[in-house]
Amino acid sequence: MKKYLILIIVILLFILAGLGGWLWFSEEAPDEGLQLREARIKSIKEMVELCTLDVHEEMAIKDSINGKWIVARQTIEGRVRFNLDSLRVEEQGDTLVVYLPPERIDILESADKDAYKVLDTWDGRPSLFSRTMTAQEENIIKRRWQNKARERFYERGYVSQARDDAKATLRSLFEASGQPIVIVDPFPAPQRVEQD
Repeated sequence: MKKYLILIIVILLFILAGLGGWLWFSEEAPDEGLQLREARIKSIKEMVELCTLDVHEEMAIKDSINGKWIVARQTIEGRVRFNLDSLRVEEQGDTLVVYLPPERIDILESADKDAYKVLDTWDGRPSLFSRTMTAQEENIIKRRWQNKARERFYERGYVSQARDDAKATLRSLFEASGQPIVIVDPFPAPQRVEQD
C-alpha cells in the first residue's frame, strides 16, 4: 500500500511540474500580434502575383508598310498582371485598406511551331520589279499588331475581369485574418498605359 501511495504522489508531482512548466513557457510576447499581421501582409503581396489572367488567342493580320502588304495569322499569348511594388496596404484603426495597383499587360508571340504563318504578301505599288517585304518591315508590323492586341484586351473585357479577380482574391485572403478589410480600386476603368 505504501508503494502505491508513493507512486501516486510521484505521478502527481510530475503532472504538477509539467503543468507549471507549460504555464510558464506559454506566455505570449506582447508584440506577437503585430508580427503576425506583418507576416500575413507579406504573404498577401506574394499571392497578388497569382492574380493574373492568361489569354491565348489567334489574330488575323492584314497590314501594309511602304506599300507592301501582308496577310498572316498570329497566335499570341497575353497576360494581365499587377505591379507588386505598387501594392499599398494601410492600417486605419482596426481596418486594413488595400489599394489595387494599375495593371500591366504583356503580349508575346506564342512559342508554338505554327504560331505565325504568312498567308499572302504582295506589292501594292505598280512597278516593273516586285519588291519583297524585309524581316525588319515584318517585325514592325508584328509590333503594331501586339499594340492592337493590347487594345483588344481592354475592348473584350479581359482587363476588367482580371481586376475583379484580383480584388476578390485579395478580399478572401485578407478576410481570413479576421480583420475588417476595404479593397480600393483607384483605377476602376482600365488604364490604357503605354507599355514597353
